[in-house]
Amino acid sequence: MRALKVLVVLVKLVTLFQFANIYYGSWQFNSFVQEQTKRIYSSEQLKQALLNEAKFYSLPITDSDINFNTSSSVLRVSVDYRVPVNLIVYQPKLQFHVLSAGIVRQ
Repeated sequence: MRALKVLVVLVKLVTLFQFANIYYGSWQFNSFVQEQTKRIYSSEQLKQALLNEAKFYSLPITDSDINFNTSSSVLRVSVDYRVPVNLIVYQPKLQFHVLSAGIVRQ
């Protein structure tokens, strides 16, 4: 019985670690988007910077997940993506949405 309890605790810790790792990477990516939206001069530079940062945190973000909208002099960036969690018997996908805005510099 004691071995079963230890096994259950280990499974919970591994699961917690996987979720925490994904949420931490997503949180860091969200902060990066907020910072870079205020600094980058063009949408292409921003898109490339976001894709590089997503790769660094092992987030499955593609070109089609990043959307730009410019109105007046405001650049709005939204990133919608899903991250699969491999739990052996169950593979949920966590869904994330990042939104940021900055002033377009000429």
